[in-house]
Amino acid sequence: MKKDIWPVSLKKQFLLLLHAAFLMLFLWGISFIYFNENYGRGIRWIREESYADTLPFTEQLEADVEMIFKYVKYKDLFETDGKLDYNKDMVCVTFSSGKSMIYTLNDMIREAKSRGYYLTDTFEVAGGPAVHERDTQNAAIPLIEWKTYDPHASEHYTEPGDAYATREELAVEVLTILGEYYQIQYNYMDRPSNLYFRVSYMDGMGQERLYTNAEQYLVEDLMGFGRYLYLSGDSILIDTNLKYIPGNITSELENYNLYGNNDYYIVLGLNTRYPNTDPYSRAHDAYTRVRVNYITGLLLFAIGAAGLLVTLACLSYLSGYETLDRSVVALAHFDGIPVECGVVLCLLCLWFCHVVTGKAGGKLANLLLDERHRNFFVVITRWTTAYLVGLVEGFSLLRQYKARVLWHNSLACRGWRWCVAALNNASFPVEMTACFLGYLGGNGALIYAIYYLYGNRELLPVPFVYLIPAAVLVFFQVWTFLLLYRRSAETEKISYAIFKMSEGDTSYKIDTLGFSGKGAGLAQTLNNLGDGLETALQEKVKSERLKADLITNVSHDIKTPLTSIINYVDLLKREKLPDEKIQRYLEVLDQKSQRLKTLTEDLVEASKASSGNLKLEMANIDLVEMIHQTNGEFEEKFGLRHLELVASLPPETILIAADGRRLWRVLENLYNNTFKYAMEHSRVYVDLEKKNGYAYFTIKNVSQNPLNINADELTERFVRGDVARTTDGSGLGLSIAKSLTLLQGGTFDLYIDGDLFKAQVGFPVLSD
Repeated sequence: MKKDIWPVSLKKQFLLLLHAAFLMLFLWGISFIYFNENYGRGIRWIREESYADTLPFTEQLEADVEMIFKYVKYKDLFETDGKLDYNKDMVCVTFSSGKSMIYTLNDMIREAKSRGYYLTDTFEVAGGPAVHERDTQNAAIPLIEWKTYDPHASEHYTEPGDAYATREELAVEVLTILGEYYQIQYNYMDRPSNLYFRVSYMDGMGQERLYTNAEQYLVEDLMGFGRYLYLSGDSILIDTNLKYIPGNITSELENYNLYGNNDYYIVLGLNTRYPNTDPYSRAHDAYTRVRVNYITGLLLFAIGAAGLLVTLACLSYLSGYETLDRSVVALAHFDGIPVECGVVLCLLCLWFCHVVTGKAGGKLANLLLDERHRNFFVVITRWTTAYLVGLVEGFSLLRQYKARVLWHNSLACRGWRWCVAALNNASFPVEMTACFLGYLGGNGALIYAIYYLYGNRELLPVPFVYLIPAAVLVFFQVWTFLLLYRRSAETEKISYAIFKMSEGDTSYKIDTLGFSGKGAGLAQTLNNLGDGLETALQEKVKSERLKADLITNVSHDIKTPLTSIINYVDLLKREKLPDEKIQRYLEVLDQKSQRLKTLTEDLVEASKASSGNLKLEMANIDLVEMIHQTNGEFEEKFGLRHLELVASLPPETILIAADGRRLWRVLENLYNNTFKYAMEHSRVYVDLEKKNGYAYFTIKNVSQNPLNINADELTERFVRGDVARTTDGSGLGLSIAKSLTLLQGGTFDLYIDGDLFKAQVGFPVLSD
C-alpha cells in the first residue's frame, strides 16, 4: 500500500487555499449576476430564444411604429413627388391689423435661423436668442388660422391664449417636426436598416398611397424574415410571430386612415440575422453579451458554491486532527474559552465588522463604483467578513464537539451541574419546591410570550410567530410528564427492591441504568446494602456450618472415649465391690457420664436442627393421641416432684402433617423442661385447641425459681431459666424443640408472665 506522503497540516493548508479560491469564484459569480442588466429577473429570461423575444425589443418596436406613422404624416407634409419641397405651406396667421399671412417651410426655416435655432446631428432643435420674441415689448402675436402639420389644432386649445403664437414659436414647432422627418429619413430611408415596413392606404379614387423603406420587397418577402407582423383593416386578427405585440400599432394604423375605409394594411419585417448596423443590431449584440455574462456568472456561482461545500466538508472532516488515524483531537488555544463566551465574542466581531464595512467600505465604494452599485459592495463585504468570522467560530465548535468537550466546556453545563449538585445535596422537600417553582416560572414565561406575540401578531413580519412558544409550551408539558414518569418508575424499582430484600432475596440488584439525581444514589446505596447483607448472610451461614461441623466432630470425638467410660463404669458396677465409698464414686461417675452423653447427643441434634440437616419423614399424625401418650409417659415422672398434670384435650381427632419421631422429641423436651423447672406441689396445665386452621398445643406451669430472662432468650442455645444452674439441664431443650418445630412447618412461641411460664406449639390442621 502506498504511503500517504502529505501530512494532515499540509492538506488542511491546501484545502484552505482552495476554499479561498472558490470563495472568490463565488463572489465573482454573484458580481457578474448583480451587475447584469437583467438582475432581478431570475434565470427565466435565459430560456428566451433571442433578443426579439424580449420586452426591450418590443419597446424599441413600439417607438419605431410611432416614428413610422409620423413618417406617413410627414411625407405628404414635406414632400412633393418624393422630394423635400421647401415651398410647402406650413401655417396661416392673422395679425391684429387684419392682415393674414401664409408661411411656407422655407419661411419658417429662415425665421428659425434668424433667431439662432439649428438642428443637431441627432436632429434635435438647439440654440435660440437670448431674449425670446414674446418677451419683447413690440412683439407681434398673431392669431393662428390653421396648421398643415396639425389640422385639428383648434380642438386641442383649452385657453383663449392657446390660439395665438409668435412667429418664433411657430418656427420652432416647424423646425421640431422637420427634425423628426430628417430623423426618420436618416434612420429608415437613407441608411440600411434591419426593420422593414410597408404601410398602404387606398384613397377614394382607388389609388394606393404606399409608405415603405422596402420598395424592392413584397409583403410575402417581409413576412419571410425572422420576425414579422401583418395587420389589415378588414380583420381584427394580427398575423405575427412576435412574442410581444406593440400596443400602439392598431391605434396608429386607424388614426392615420384619412379615407374612412378598411382598405389598408401594415406589414413589418425584422431581419433577425441583423446584417445592418442599427439600434436593433446594437441591442442584439448587447443582449448577447449580457446573456453570456449572466451565464458566466451563474457558472462561476455554481462552481464556487460547489467548491465551497466540498472543501468545507473536507476541512470539517480533517479539522482538529493531526494524523489520519483520527485518534487524537488537537484543540486550539482559544477553544478553551466557554462556548457561550466564544459565541458572544463572535457576535461582537460580527458587529465590529458590520460597523467598519459600513463606514470604510462605503467610502471605498464611493471611490471605485458608481452610486447605484455602492450598496452592493457594502453588502457583499459585510457578508464575506461575517462568513469568515463565522467559519472560525464554527470550526472551533466543531473541534470541541469532536473532542467531546462542547457541552462540558459550556457555561450552561457548569450551571446545570451546579443546580443538579445543589438539588442533590438538598432535602427532598427543598428539591421538590425548587422544581415546582421552576415549572411554574417556565409555564408563566411561555404563556406570557404566547399572549404578547398573539396580541401583536399584526405588527410582526410573520403573524404566526406565537405558535413557536405554544409548541415549546406543549413540549415543556410533555417533558415534565416524562420526567415525573421516570421518577415514578425509579421509585417503583426502589420499592420493589426493598420488598424483595425484605423477603430475604439479598442478591436482588437494581438496574441503575437511566437513574439520575438522588434516585441513582439511593438505588446504588440499596445495591451496596444488598451486597453487604449478602456478604453478612454468607458469613453467617459459613459460621453456622463451621459451628455445626465443629460440634459434630467434637461430639464424635467425645463419644468414643465416653462410651468406653460408660462401659467400664458399668463393668465396675457389676463387680459389686464391697467398699461403699467406691460404690458412691461409681454412682457419681455413672450419673455424670450419662449426663455428658445426653449433652453430646443434644449438641449434635441441636446443630442438625438449626442447620436443617435433618431428613424428615412426614406423615399424618393424630396430635390428640400423641399428647395422651406423652401425658402417660410423664405422669409418673411428674409425680416424683409432686406435679399434678391437668389436661384439656378435645374429644375429636386432630390430624397434622409431621415427623412422628421429631414431634415426640419436641413434646418430650417441653415436658422435661416443665419437670425440671416447675415448682413442686403445683399444677401443670396442658391444652389443645383448633384456631384459624391451626392446632395449638399449650403447656403452662409456675416456675420454681424467678424468671429473670426474656422469653426469646430461652430458645437460644445453652440458656436456662435457672441462672444458678442448680438443675441438670443443658440449655438446649427449648432450642432443639423450636428448631424441630420450624423444620416441620409449625410455630413455636414462649410467654413469661411473672413466674408463669407458657409454651405454645402450632401446626396446620389437615382437612378431613
